[in-house]
Amino acid sequence: MTELVLAHDYLVQVGGAERVVAEWAAGFGATQIVALAYRPEKTFEAFRDLEVRASIPVAMSGQVERMLPALPAIAARTTVSGGDVALASSSGWAHRFRYEMPHVVYVHSPARWLYAADDYRLRLSRVRRAGLALSTPVLRRGDAEAMARATAVVANSEVTRERIRAAYGLDSIVVHPPVEPVATDAAPPTRDLPDGFAVVVARDRGYKNVRLAVDAAREAGLAIVAIGAGSEAIDDPKSGVHGLGRVSDAELCWVYRHASVVLGAGREDFGLTVLEAALEGTPAATIAAGGYLETVRPGVSGVYATSGTASDLAEAIGFARALDPAVVREWGQRFRRDAHVARLDRLIHEVVQRA
Repeated sequence: MTELVLAHDYLVQVGGAERVVAEWAAGFGATQIVALAYRPEKTFEAFRDLEVRASIPVAMSGQVERMLPALPAIAARTTVSGGDVALASSSGWAHRFRYEMPHVVYVHSPARWLYAADDYRLRLSRVRRAGLALSTPVLRRGDAEAMARATAVVANSEVTRERIRAAYGLDSIVVHPPVEPVATDAAPPTRDLPDGFAVVVARDRGYKNVRLAVDAAREAGLAIVAIGAGSEAIDDPKSGVHGLGRVSDAELCWVYRHASVVLGAGREDFGLTVLEAALEGTPAATIAAGGYLETVRPGVSGVYATSGTASDLAEAIGFARALDPAVVREWGQRFRRDAHVARLDRLIHEVVQRA
């Protein structure tokens, strides 16, 4: 039996990439994961059942994103061992680890701080932006060399496949992420919410475009619930904006089930949340770009806005709300974990046989 070791950039948040790794642990029965940093209280509970090996001490793990200048060196010294093959989840770091066995790299996106700098640098100070700009050529060379060492490269979407080709000159195989209901039992949030509302699930970062989702919901005459780290900053219940911050999976499930529509306004590589909502019968209204072109089927599971403006997204909200929840749910079922694991398992066995 092939022993699989998992790897991930760092386990310090609740995000789509972390949820994918949690599904891998369940789907493959993996017991080991290697990461740069781990904060059990900040990420999915599923990781507490695994043997997590982190390179950065717990006391410093909360500052991992501030450690950018040192992370390439730390990643290069992070050893992945103890198995027959490794499956790495990377948005910029895990493919740089030192692998002592064949390894498959599953790319959520080439590192935004190197290849989508305008998005990433919005969050940095002027000094840090200048420093990153100066070091980018050297960092890109090291990044490309690390990716080229992968035994196989997998993209989470066609969008990401094109970005991998542009960044590294490598071809990759597309395997959509696994999507499961976020919880089996739903629990209402501690705060009362209105009967009809839209929901956006995203950390409040520039490329996520949460503000556009808020403006569109308002224009459509809907209250909006924003979920994700940083959404507390836009909390304004009197104006119909409910920024809940991080919530439990059971609470997120409740919100998905009771929302009139889920919004996608950011430049996503895949767009996991619209499928999580689809499994609960909730349609999507999104911009017609990025991963949403693969995760939303117009007229079936959602509606695309005709442009990236609040008014056009508001119009899409109106059309999406009329879709049949049963048909929406059926679309979401196409992306369940079993199909994802079966495809990756075949690829992993091919990698082991070639090694």
